[in-house]
Amino acid sequence: MAPKNNEGKIKKICSSVLKKIVPPKKELAAERKLFLEIKKKVEGMKGKHIRLEWCGSSARGTHLRGDKDLDLFVMYEKEMGENELEEEGLRIGKAVFRGHKWEKAYSQHPYIRGVIKGFDVEIVPGYIVKRGNEIKSAVDRTPFHNKLLLEKFSAKDKNEARLLKQFMKGIGAYGADLKNEALPGYGVELLVLKYGGFLDAVKGIAKWGEREVITFKKLERDPANDFFTPLIIIDPVDENRNVASALSFANYEKMKLAARKFLEEPSEKFFFGVKVEAWPQSKVIEELKKREFLAIKADFPKRILPDLVWGQLRRYLRKAATQLEEKDFAVRRANVWSDENKVFFMYELKELNLPRAKIIRGPMANDKENVKRFLEKKRKLLKKPRTEEGRIVIEVERADDERSAKKILQGFVNTCRTNESDGIKICLRNGKVLTEHEILEHYHGSFAEHLTKYLEGKEMFE
Repeated sequence: MAPKNNEGKIKKICSSVLKKIVPPKKELAAERKLFLEIKKKVEGMKGKHIRLEWCGSSARGTHLRGDKDLDLFVMYEKEMGENELEEEGLRIGKAVFRGHKWEKAYSQHPYIRGVIKGFDVEIVPGYIVKRGNEIKSAVDRTPFHNKLLLEKFSAKDKNEARLLKQFMKGIGAYGADLKNEALPGYGVELLVLKYGGFLDAVKGIAKWGEREVITFKKLERDPANDFFTPLIIIDPVDENRNVASALSFANYEKMKLAARKFLEEPSEKFFFGVKVEAWPQSKVIEELKKREFLAIKADFPKRILPDLVWGQLRRYLRKAATQLEEKDFAVRRANVWSDENKVFFMYELKELNLPRAKIIRGPMANDKENVKRFLEKKRKLLKKPRTEEGRIVIEVERADDERSAKKILQGFVNTCRTNESDGIKICLRNGKVLTEHEILEHYHGSFAEHLTKYLEGKEMFE
């Protein structure tokens, strides 16, 4: 809990932060005007659509200043077939964006998104259903989210949600996409609904344990048996859905740490982060001398939805680390960075090269049958077998290409150019393993800031 003398300070900080994050009236007026223009246009079109619904945080009045997003849903009767829904939704979307920049994007169904008058607009088709657990497509429950929170939230609650969103954004734990592995806006709003406000939510987060389950009504089963994430927030409109499914363990722990630290020493830095000043290259060189480091430099695939790409990047990061571990290299940390142009998969190892001799521990020496089979395997022994702690131990010669972490990684890159998913194939088309010296050739811009933050080992709020 926050010390009593800190609560007054927190109140002042929140008041100051709200002045910076609540959208100005002019922005809100432009937003509503654009919605009404699009609504009139859609309602005047021929087609089987029933209505246009404005959803998301902007519709609920919980969005942050500068978040100029309009999530618009063209709703159809649930009896319509999926192919027809897709065709009709795309037709309406393209008509709305006529004369403006747009692109086709993909969720469960393709939809149209683009920019109109400085706002990021999405036109998404969906079905009208009676309840959130009767959905035909993933987007069908979104109108229920809107209805629930518009009914529950007062004007004060909306600003409490804004404060918690900015807090999560400031500590780097906010966002629904796979790039961030964080908490979506709707999940943040549900925390405010559960705890009653920003400060009470932070106090609640500070007390979370190894896993936390948040529900809004009594359930017949334990959600902890259905979902295997550190935080489980059961969607009040669909009890089969965990709103916090994308949240990583690292970000869950970060949320708890930030909440405790904020209550102890409240500061605006928790809301806006601390600017990372990239170290001079000389300092990076000195720090890297203390570590063993390799990276794979690659290209971010274009023409694939970034959220899909980020999922593939994280899987590949783990697969390459596993490849190293299977060859007896100890991977201390693995990290992926991208500006959605270049990609760096980074690996910090215990050592870059292994000794010529590989020690293999076999069965117990008194297990004669298994010892015989163990020794009959064709291996080039460097020494005669010996016994250690009752087990047969042999030393075999490692192949040259299995002694070098760089060679193993490059071999894995070459193999994955043909055997991986399309996104990773494109990513690794020019993939190259870099040594510490070669990594420094790319030490500039946002990558320099990221590497500095990695080497410092500090959070955004420290």
